[in-house]
Amino acid sequence: MDMEQDVHMLLEGTFAQLIIKLEPSLYRKFVWKNKHGKPMLYVKLRKALYGPLQAALLYWRLLSDTHGMGVQTQ
Repeated sequence: MDMEQDVHMLLEGTFAQLIIKLEPSLYRKFVWKNKHGKPMLYVKLRKALYGPLQAALLYWRLLSDTHGMGVQTQ
């Protein structure tokens, strides 16, 4: 099943540095630093990464919504 839209994610600091170490010649030209000097890198997610990311975001949204209703979570 193909994704219906492109999904981009911003990697900051250590995560950006780790991706650069994987393939410096490919990623280094796309890295920029924010006003605090932290390396930043935008990446386009592939299908294998998109599903777990979407599930995690939905989980945190659910926790936030239930907490707002007074439901206690651990």
